[in-house]
Amino acid sequence: MTGLIEQNLWWLFAILNGFISAVIYIVSQYLDIPANTKTFWRGLVPLIALTPVLFFIELPTTPIFYIATIATSFIAVYTDTKNFEASVKYGAGIVTRMKPFAIWLVFLIWFIIDSQTRQDFISAPFTSLAIVAALIFGVLSASYMNKCDVSRSAMKFYVPVVLGAATIDILNKTAMNASPLMGGIITYSWIQALIITIITYAIHHNDKDFKASNLFDRHILKYGLLIGFLFIVANIAKNSAMSFTPNPSYVTAIIFTNPVFVTLYYKIVKHKETANIYAGYGLVLSSILLILLANH
Repeated sequence: MTGLIEQNLWWLFAILNGFISAVIYIVSQYLDIPANTKTFWRGLVPLIALTPVLFFIELPTTPIFYIATIATSFIAVYTDTKNFEASVKYGAGIVTRMKPFAIWLVFLIWFIIDSQTRQDFISAPFTSLAIVAALIFGVLSASYMNKCDVSRSAMKFYVPVVLGAATIDILNKTAMNASPLMGGIITYSWIQALIITIITYAIHHNDKDFKASNLFDRHILKYGLLIGFLFIVANIAKNSAMSFTPNPSYVTAIIFTNPVFVTLYYKIVKHKETANIYAGYGLVLSSILLILLANH
C-alpha cells in the first residue's frame, strides 16, 4: 500500500502545483504592481518562512545539488518576472497555455541524459510511436495558435521563457535526485528564494523610477504576502513531485494542465479571451497524452 501511494504522489503534487500556479497568474493579471516587485515578494516570503525549517532537516551534501539549485535560481529571476509581465500583458489564460512548449524540451533532454528513459522508450516501440504522435499533435496545435494575433505575439514573447523553464525543470529533477527527500525540497526552495530576493532587491535599488522602500508600501505588502505564500505551496508541491517522479517531463505535463483552472475561473467571472482557446487546449491535450503514454 505504501509503495502504491508513493507511486502516485508525483502527479498529486503536480496537480496541486498546477492549481496554485493558475491562482498565481490570475492574481497577477489584476495586480497593478511591477513584475520585478512581484518576483521580489515571491522570493522574500518563502525565504523568511523556510529559514527556521532549515534547523530541523537533513541538509544536502552533494555539490551537484547546490550547483543545480543556484543555476535555477538565476534563471527563475528571469522566467518568473516574465511570467508576471505576460499575465498582465496577455492574461493568465495565454500564459498557462504557452508554457506547455517546455514539456517537449524536458522530455527530449531527459531522454538524452537518462539511460533508463532511453531503455524504456526503445523496449516499447508501439508506446513510443504513440508518444511521437502526441508530440506531433501538440506541434499542430501550436501552429494553429499562430493564426491568432494575440497568440502569435505571446509565442514570440515566450521563446526564451520556455527555454528557461525547461532548463529549470531538468536541473530541479537533478537536484532532487541528489538530495534527501525533505532536505532537498526545503533547501532548494530556500536557496532559490534567497538568490531571487537579493537580485530583485538590487534591481529595485538601482531603478531611478522606483524607490526600494516602496516595496513595503501597504498596497504592495498585502498582495506581496499573498504571492509569496502561494509560491511556498507551489514550490514545495513541485519539488515533491520531482522527487517522486521517474521523469521530470511527467511532472511538467501535469503542471501545464493549469489552463483548465484558469478557464473555469474565467467562466465564473464571464471573462472573454481574444486568443485561440481551442488550439491552446490542443497543447494541453498533447501533454496529457504524453504523460499517460509515458507512464504506460
